Amino acid sequence: MAFSFALMYDQFLFLHTADLPMLPRLRPILFLFLCPTVFAHDFWLEQEGGDTWIVQQGHRYSTHGGAETVPYDPAKLGTAWCAGEAGRWKPLDIARTQPARLTGTCLALSVSHASGYWTKTPWGTHNEPKTGVSGVLKSWYSEESVKRLVRWHPALATPFGKGLELVPTVNPLTLKAGDKLVVQVLEEGKPVAGVPVAYGEDTRGASGDDGRIGIRLRHGGMQLIVASRETPLNDGKADVSIRTATLQFEIAP
Repeated sequence: MAFSFALMYDQFLFLHTADLPMLPRLRPILFLFLCPTVFAHDFWLEQEGGDTWIVQQGHRYSTHGGAETVPYDPAKLGTAWCAGEAGRWKPLDIARTQPARLTGTCLALSVSHASGYWTKTPWGTHNEPKTGVSGVLKSWYSEESVKRLVRWHPALATPFGKGLELVPTVNPLTLKAGDKLVVQVLEEGKPVAGVPVAYGEDTRGASGDDGRIGIRLRHGGMQLIVASRETPLNDGKADVSIRTATLQFEIAP
């Protein structure tokens, strides 16, 4: 369903709106509204015990169904990071099992996963570059990251500075259901405007000129806030790069 809906979206935009000057800014927002399953697989960090964390992918926190956890290629995980007691980030070793595990005493942890190039044709979607493929409708490079907040330090309200990220402007661990959290979308430490942000599988809006957006927390327990940014690619292997960044934290039930 998601791929057929996305296909109709792509064909409409390429045929009818190619010359609109506002399209680059509206395109990602339109895609999220028209295709709500774009964030079909969540990535999150789950505490296994003590200082050990499991990198999970699946539908545990989704409402649209699907397996609670699904496998992924741990070899495609990027560098993992740990924010120590002073809030300073340092690299963290990854045990590339299935699922992968991280071990460290951290205020926060972050890890990325690059599933690579994807190409959509009338006959299906494949995990490969568009090079040499006929009938290409759309192609993209996909990368996602998750940052899990465990304990608070004021330094966590400042950007980490690696790739696309969501940064809370206040301590979110003290909030409760119904409170509003303002987060900031940044790319390499700089605010980014116009980035769609989703919560509870609904797009809540796009970041402002200062990269900020307010999110009303609808429920207690585990929270996943997701930003997604699409940018053009000129490497000949894909049309665009699609990067997602998840901010994960837990509040009182």
